[in-house]
Amino acid sequence: MRKYLFLPLAVLGIIALSSCEKVIDESESDELLRLQAYMSIHYPNAEPTASGLYLIIEQEGTGTTPSEDDFLLFDYTGRSLDDYVFETTIKSTAKLHELYSARIHYAPTYKQYNPSAATMIKGLQEGLTHLKEGGIARFIMPSKLAYGSRSYQGLHPYSSLIFDVELKKVIADPKEYEQQLIEEYISENYPELVIEDALVDGVYFLENTTDNDYAAERRDSISEGETVNLYYSGSFVDGFVFDTNIIEVAKENDIYDIQSETQKKYEPISVKVGSSDFIPGFSLALKNLQTSTNVKILIPSEFAYGVSGSSTIHPYTPLIFDLRVLKKTNTIVSNE
Repeated sequence: MRKYLFLPLAVLGIIALSSCEKVIDESESDELLRLQAYMSIHYPNAEPTASGLYLIIEQEGTGTTPSEDDFLLFDYTGRSLDDYVFETTIKSTAKLHELYSARIHYAPTYKQYNPSAATMIKGLQEGLTHLKEGGIARFIMPSKLAYGSRSYQGLHPYSSLIFDVELKKVIADPKEYEQQLIEEYISENYPELVIEDALVDGVYFLENTTDNDYAAERRDSISEGETVNLYYSGSFVDGFVFDTNIIEVAKENDIYDIQSETQKKYEPISVKVGSSDFIPGFSLALKNLQTSTNVKILIPSEFAYGVSGSSTIHPYTPLIFDLRVLKKTNTIVSNE
């Protein structure tokens, strides 16, 4: 008798699973019907690829076609079939659709094309391979090529999407491209600087002045293992400030709010030279500086966020830092 006690539960489980699959099937079927209706009205002659992606090419482009492991620099705007814009890399578009935030860096996104890794949604990854550098297109895709059953940025599950894309650049050698950005930035903003002379221990020193708030005799060299207090502002080569602990700079760039005071203190940070608590470029720079100085440095990605980047910083991104180096908070004691 006991072996039959669980039979009803097993049957209920099968029924529940079948019901869940039925709901999913119906959701996908409804979505495809809506997508087909949209296409029949707006693009009646368009044919999908084998995956279900529709490609509406507006401008072919004349440059390179993406290959595996290339880095792609592209602008995009994503919207639903009923014209709800949920994401964009373009500032004017963000403002037009009331998406704008001063905390977001509106610039072409920078992604590696790698079919074996989920660096971007499937529809974008496939669509971009049909463009050449300089190409402009509209990709229309079912949710299976986008966010599927997940909600995303206000989108409902099983939402077919439209992406308007412009492929700005195909980059086979991201290190070379980064060096090009660095040299262009220095040439445009510091034409009097000899680029090779500005490079010291992997960091470019662009400006270096003494802080008049402190007497010359209070300026000390900084060594490995010592801890220094400093203020900083970090920006990209296009001038966008992504982080600072200076309250006036935060307000000026509209990245400050009252709530942030409870999470971020606008006061000097303490950096131990050689510590892994901060990007290596800080330590490399500080060892070539004195206390009580103001400096502008450019840190290549090798000594910042590298080939992986971060949640807000693209791979292979050089960073500009304005530092106000204050005083040391400790001194290394010699064992001799």
